[in-house]
Amino acid sequence: MALNFIEQNVTKYFNISNQQYSNLTKANEIQHLKSENLFVWKVLEAISSSSNLKNSDVLWSSSEEEFLIRQWIEYTNTHILHVNVGQVSSHVLNELNQFFARQSFLVANRLTIADIFMYYSLISIFKDLSFQSKEKHQHVSRWFNFVQSLPQVRLGNPVVLFSKTPLY
Repeated sequence: MALNFIEQNVTKYFNISNQQYSNLTKANEIQHLKSENLFVWKVLEAISSSSNLKNSDVLWSSSEEEFLIRQWIEYTNTHILHVNVGQVSSHVLNELNQFFARQSFLVANRLTIADIFMYYSLISIFKDLSFQSKEKHQHVSRWFNFVQSLPQVRLGNPVVLFSKTPLY
């Protein structure tokens, strides 16, 4: 369920039609069968191999950025999408909060596809967090709130509310 949600939002973000996506993924199907996480790599390969993408500035500009993006997408896939929500809420939010205390984005100093995958993965978790929990995880909350403020990323998904003043 969560994977389809992310797949739909990412292809919508890049303005890839169902037919284009189907054609892109069929061409690389044999490579992807080797991967346990077929969906994630299918989407990433389809996006990276397509030319004239809308919003392609979120892709990598170096091999180091590509490596880091792939690493964060794998982290999202293994630590958020395939874990019980209660476990994700505590452990992963603490890890991400520590990371975002030092960084504004997951890779480089700009929004990348890794941030977009992470945002779509965390929507269902953040919408259920209390204001107190959001405040406790202030750095990841700041990042999430910024990413959701971009209409080209949010794509009509519900806005998660944050308190503008400290509550606790």
